[in-house]
Amino acid sequence: MRALVLDDTWTTGSRAQSLAYALKRAGARSVAVLVLGRHVRPEHEASRPLLSAITEPIFDTSVCVLER
Repeated sequence: MRALVLDDTWTTGSRAQSLAYALKRAGARSVAVLVLGRHVRPEHEASRPLLSAITEPIFDTSVCVLER
């Protein structure tokens, strides 16, 4: 069995990791987690590199990715 976990928010990852662990113990060969959102605390020291990396827009919605 393979499992895909959809999570609406990623804050610490502890719940997704706990669920992945439980699924593996129940017999899953592999577990993938897809997160649809993430909370970032700007005052958290470890978040600063992430925040500085996303100062420029990552996606240009006016250009199709297949046309690049």
